[in-house]
Amino acid sequence: MNKIIFVCTGNTCRSPMAEIILKKLLKDANITNVKISSAGLMAVEGEKMSENSKIALKELGFRLYGFKSKRLTPNMVKKANMVICMTNSHKQSLSAYGFNNVYTLAEVTGTKDVIDPYGYDLSVYKKTAEQIKYACEIILKEIKKVRGEE
Repeated sequence: MNKIIFVCTGNTCRSPMAEIILKKLLKDANITNVKISSAGLMAVEGEKMSENSKIALKELGFRLYGFKSKRLTPNMVKKANMVICMTNSHKQSLSAYGFNNVYTLAEVTGTKDVIDPYGYDLSVYKKTAEQIKYACEIILKEIKKVRGEE
């Protein structure tokens, strides 16, 4: 089974949105052998997803589940096929460990870093969710290509 972990700072906004979006896209495409999760570099274990992230996802048509934040550990990175960081600074934070499976979302998709919407109004969360959805659609296409489905 392939494992992808999305990483941001607190694991309450960007990376959980990416986790939920890509899980749904994979499910809709009947791809079951890819495990998606998320974690934060400075996450407090067990926090809920931010309210504005939930609203932004619902408005894009995604169903939510009982999400709880997790702190990223070196062991989690080791076990993953791919760790996708929301920004280059997240990737740089992990560079000291020498992992070769850590990328930025921009590197993987050709898009841009995903800025942290924390503390901004709902419109910023919506833009962030749309940016992440677009990036996840690119990731889905790549997964399908690797599987010979596209």
